[in-house]
Amino acid sequence: MKKFAKIAALALVVVMSLAMLVACAPNSNPDKALEALKKNGYTAAKDATILPAAYKLVTGKSISAVVSGTKIADGKTDTVTIVYFESSKDAKDSFESLSKKADEDKKDESDWVCKQSGSLIYWGTKEGVKAAR
Repeated sequence: MKKFAKIAALALVVVMSLAMLVACAPNSNPDKALEALKKNGYTAAKDATILPAAYKLVTGKSISAVVSGTKIADGKTDTVTIVYFESSKDAKDSFESLSKKADEDKKDESDWVCKQSGSLIYWGTKEGVKAAR
């Protein structure tokens, strides 16, 4: 019985850790991320045609949509860009080149993040990413 309790506790820790990692990423549905950004006062847009077609033409990697949002309040600008790939392999293969693009956007932001989560890559201020959940 003690062994079962230890295994159950370990499983619970693993599940909670995974939930925390997933909770940090923007919404995995582009429409819901766009809605969340607008609800939080961001000027936001979703592109499911032009940028995905151009990216596929240039890199051969398929993306389904790009969502971006910006909010200016109290002299601070919060931004987020989320690229939704068709597969996590394409996202993983594209992360290095997109993280270089994200670093160009960073300027001198101290709360900047750029991460891959499954089949999406996102970058922006922590508040921007949080607003897209």
